[in-house]
Amino acid sequence: MKKILLLLTILASVYAASAQYSMNRNDIVTAKPTRAISNVASSEKFIESISVYPNPVVDVLKISFRSNLNTRAVISLFNNIGKQAYIQDSEVVPGSNIVSIDVKSKGIESGIYFVQIKIGKEVSTRKLIIK
Repeated sequence: MKKILLLLTILASVYAASAQYSMNRNDIVTAKPTRAISNVASSEKFIESISVYPNPVVDVLKISFRSNLNTRAVISLFNNIGKQAYIQDSEVVPGSNIVSIDVKSKGIESGIYFVQIKIGKEVSTRKLIIK
């Protein structure tokens, strides 16, 4: 049951990110006057500019993102069937943050994974390949 709930959470995060990308892309293409709405939405976001690299990763995974809070983030890796392979609680400072995970020393096997960053109720997910 826990695995199903976790998988549903991951899928919801991926769907939300995809919908947000689609909405942003449509706003740019059609040039709708949504500037005021965009400013309100971006001021409420705690996680921005997420990069996961190198992708594919062999040894050390780096996750960079910007935050507007001094808080804690939970960084998780889930395999393609929703099983949690790694979890790390990290201190987050306002501005740029970089988290490094040595996947080789942690014994994380090769495959397709999802990196999840959670700050408060906000969750962002990115796809990753580990070789």
